[in-house]
Amino acid sequence: MVETDTSVRIARIAAADLSAYKNLRDEALRLYPDAFDADLDSERARPPESYLGRLGLSETLGGSFLMGAWVGSELVGMIGLERQSQQKLRHSAELNSMMVHPRHTGKGIGIRLVEAAIAQARQAIGLEQIVLRVSASSESAIRLYERAGFQGCGVVPHAIKLVDGPGQVRYFDKLTMVLIL
Repeated sequence: MVETDTSVRIARIAAADLSAYKNLRDEALRLYPDAFDADLDSERARPPESYLGRLGLSETLGGSFLMGAWVGSELVGMIGLERQSQQKLRHSAELNSMMVHPRHTGKGIGIRLVEAAIAQARQAIGLEQIVLRVSASSESAIRLYERAGFQGCGVVPHAIKLVDGPGQVRYFDKLTMVLIL
């Protein structure tokens, strides 16, 4: 049984929170390079305000946002949802940037973030499904998404390529999962 921490506040990330978001994101990219499409070296140079568009402030139908989990004033978890912009894909959004800092895992924060994102997505006009990609080797993350109602629908082999040095290449497969709202 996972112990739920009731002192955790889950809420949308606001513009004033972008520095904390960037710090947590950079830490996620450092700790889990196989879990994210972006790489730390490229993202480290981005200023916090460059993530303003991810807040979904200009998305009139909803379905694009960042959410965070706070313990006191510390941002310890994050999740993002990005609604597709092309007309034929507007019924779909991508769940991304999911991370709970290792000091706070095992307390139910991850499932609370996912459930809060799903609840917020259900309020978006015309949004019918959420799609995500997760490292196929990340059994705990896959179980978390399955508990929230996501189902696997395909694997992309060698989706992530990490080059650790000359002749040192690692590949990671990604499982695509979907939740019909």
